[in-house]
Amino acid sequence: MIGTGDARPRVRVNQVGYLPGRPMRATLVVAGHADAPVGFVVRDASGEKVHSGRSQPWPARPEPTSGQWVHVLDFTGLDATGEGFRVEADGAVSHPFAIDDRLYDPLAFDALRFFRLMRCGAPVDDPVHGRPAGHLGDRAVPAWTGPDAERLYPGWTPTGTFDVSGGWYDAGDYGKYTTSGALAEWQLLGTIGLLSGSHDDLSDRIRSECRWQLDWLLRMRVPAGDPLAGMAFHRVHGTEWSPLPGRPHEDPTTRVLHRPSTTATLHVAAAAAHGARLLRDDDPAYAATLLAAARDAYAAAHRNPVLLAPDDEGAFGGGPYNDADPADDFYWAAAELWLATGSPAYLRDLESSPEHTADAFSANGFDAGGFDFHRVTAPARLSLAGSLPSARESVVAAADRLVGVQERQPWGQPYAPDDGWDWGSNGRLLNNLVVLAVAHRTTGDPRYHDAVASGVDYLFGRNALGQSYVTGYGTDFSRRQRTRVFGSTPPRGALAGGANSKPTPGFPSDPRLDGLPPQLRYLDEPTSEVTNDVCVRWNAPLVFVAAYLAQR
Repeated sequence: MIGTGDARPRVRVNQVGYLPGRPMRATLVVAGHADAPVGFVVRDASGEKVHSGRSQPWPARPEPTSGQWVHVLDFTGLDATGEGFRVEADGAVSHPFAIDDRLYDPLAFDALRFFRLMRCGAPVDDPVHGRPAGHLGDRAVPAWTGPDAERLYPGWTPTGTFDVSGGWYDAGDYGKYTTSGALAEWQLLGTIGLLSGSHDDLSDRIRSECRWQLDWLLRMRVPAGDPLAGMAFHRVHGTEWSPLPGRPHEDPTTRVLHRPSTTATLHVAAAAAHGARLLRDDDPAYAATLLAAARDAYAAAHRNPVLLAPDDEGAFGGGPYNDADPADDFYWAAAELWLATGSPAYLRDLESSPEHTADAFSANGFDAGGFDFHRVTAPARLSLAGSLPSARESVVAAADRLVGVQERQPWGQPYAPDDGWDWGSNGRLLNNLVVLAVAHRTTGDPRYHDAVASGVDYLFGRNALGQSYVTGYGTDFSRRQRTRVFGSTPPRGALAGGANSKPTPGFPSDPRLDGLPPQLRYLDEPTSEVTNDVCVRWNAPLVFVAAYLAQR
């Protein structure tokens, strides 16, 4: 049912399951306005009772993010493993779930496979999602010209064509966006630092996938001889939105490049420097190429420090990915370059930046709302946490705040922005889980591991709608995401954007969601772009978190 979740079991569980020895909680949507504790039991697949307890009525009535009256059911400490467990409470029975320490192993691979299927310019050999290579014309793309281009980019008069082939399609359209794509690559490649020898296959696949994207990011740079040499084009996509439904190799639109931007250039610098550092042992020559590109991009951005992408509200065939302040982008690039080179010049740049002493994890409501491509001080701090005590302290302080946010939510998610739930709220929630995971890796404090393990419950069904947001995971999951790449059949491991209560100019919301509490503002329909899109920078932290939870 639209916007209510009433047709689903009132006992909301993580439909994938729970890790032994970690928090195990469910949320009961009570019938009527019951405010007294109720009994609950957990039964195994044979129907035998394996745990019993009393509910904890939530003091906020109704709970504001859902508009529902809820109780929390805590069965942490249940000492059993297997499949087919269910929770019974208040006359309701949950979906089945497992208790197993290998729950998230397949998710890490499926969420990563999403990137292979999102490759631009490469054929896909797959029984369900197979297709010829799409957009082979990206080997020779002209810059956007005409009256609209002149209005948005006055004085920019490029000539010729540019090879911007490869890379990943960013989201539900066929656009490739440098800032979003660089952040996604950084998120994904960072996963290899989590992996032990038992996950060498996953690690190798991540390296291969990230090289595909890094190669594209390097192609997005303006070649020598141009007034903007070394800068990175901001985006490439059609001059109008591609038909939906459709297929990449059948796209009829004309592809163009949008003017380079300072933020895109700095994202290339950061991603390339990060790649150079993490891939150096595997391929020193490739790492040297990446590092040279990172240095060049950083210098180009300093020559053009305020060349910003305007907000065209999606009027010309793609998202604007605008960002009015590049200070955080300079900081992130300097941080990654210092970590890759040890150069005192980059250390001076990052330490002299106002971002270095800013509270990166509170700016823009971060500690409740997560970070994204337009606010990248947090990624810089996460990278620096292993090398600078001040960065480590800021990450740990942020993790403590996120644990506090989580404890104030009956659904267990460390995400509760005061100003509304964002487009891509599920991706932002995952970014908050990454912060908690880094804090755990940095300190060894098990509280942060527990917070990650409990935080994913929301994504897999312990939410106001009672559904999993990851295709193929759980009993009742998102399966109709808005995507031109996959048609009407998104693959296992594809994350839906999630509830969105913030209006976005140029991207209308479905009127059926108007006035609903934030968590209920989601539709599993391909027409709901602002709630049911897919995106590489949402699936990347899903890989990270799944791989983190798969470590034993």
